[in-house]
Amino acid sequence: MASNELIFRYALKRFPSDFRVSEVLLPAVVEPSTDSFHYLRLTKSGYTTFEAIDLVASHLGLASSQVGYAGLKDEDAVTDQYLSIAGFVAQREIDRFNHLYLAGGYQSEAPFMQLQHHCHSDRGLEAGELDGNSFRIVVRDLHEDRANRLADVKSRYNFFFINYYDTQRFGVPHGPKQTHLIGQAISVKDYATAFRLLKSSCSPEAAKCAEFTGTPEDFFGHLDQRRVAFYLSASSSATWNEQVRQGLRDTSTGGLVELSRDGIPYSFPRSTEAVLGFLAHGSAFEYHTYRSREGRVFSYPSRRPVVTQTQMRVSNVRPDDSAPGQWRCDMQFFLSSGCYATMAVAQFLHQIETEQ
Repeated sequence: MASNELIFRYALKRFPSDFRVSEVLLPAVVEPSTDSFHYLRLTKSGYTTFEAIDLVASHLGLASSQVGYAGLKDEDAVTDQYLSIAGFVAQREIDRFNHLYLAGGYQSEAPFMQLQHHCHSDRGLEAGELDGNSFRIVVRDLHEDRANRLADVKSRYNFFFINYYDTQRFGVPHGPKQTHLIGQAISVKDYATAFRLLKSSCSPEAAKCAEFTGTPEDFFGHLDQRRVAFYLSASSSATWNEQVRQGLRDTSTGGLVELSRDGIPYSFPRSTEAVLGFLAHGSAFEYHTYRSREGRVFSYPSRRPVVTQTQMRVSNVRPDDSAPGQWRCDMQFFLSSGCYATMAVAQFLHQIETEQ
């Protein structure tokens, strides 16, 4: 039986520095040569990964497709991720880039980017190769009684949650959630609809739509095909989410909390036992993954786990200086690649509320 009970009240990303994420990646390290790839660590805030890649490529006189990446990182956080470039990037070019884009962003919460040398490897990065991400998150707008519940959480809380794609998969912050709709239109070659939706998406690509004078089909043909693969993958993600949500609604015996996050519907189990019980109906559901290689998009069937496990560490539970009368806490955890920290936090807070 479903419930419309409100989820635990809280706020994330009041400040970009409230949400820090670092990629975990262990590349094969080699000596630099004409055949090696230079791995750079990019720390950024206020830029999407695609925006950052375009700017890094332009700075180095490269095409965007010549800058490799393993994962996409949000713009409304402080994120560390890895980029790969064939050959060698001189330190003076790294310094020049940082002079243009760093601008004291760490201290001011303003948009910034910073590049650092990481290593050299024998192959470039491709989407999907990431091992995972480490997170340190500040949760704000907590009532004192709920903050006290969090203060009672043991130092390492073994936590299981439904592995939904969260809303950032479907659109930029404060923009319409429609990347999956763009992907659906592309998949049936309805480029006019895809172009119209993209133009209204509030994403960096929307500005490119406004400037483009050719046909919608030409636009997507000229676009970095990794972005086309992203839209198609978003469509697949929405289908997977709905499959999982419907499975929960069909099989749950302990009741669900039904809620909408930025217009995207979700069903959350009420307890750890209910989450684990869902595993009895299958540990993974199929979906299609889309990738781009040598300018061409291809797809292949894959399986995504329906439940993910992590260890939550809660600390620094205290009154929030930025919001009188409210409390805050820190959360720290690791997630495998493709899992969403915002989804983990949402379900963790709800389970703490209902299980105690």
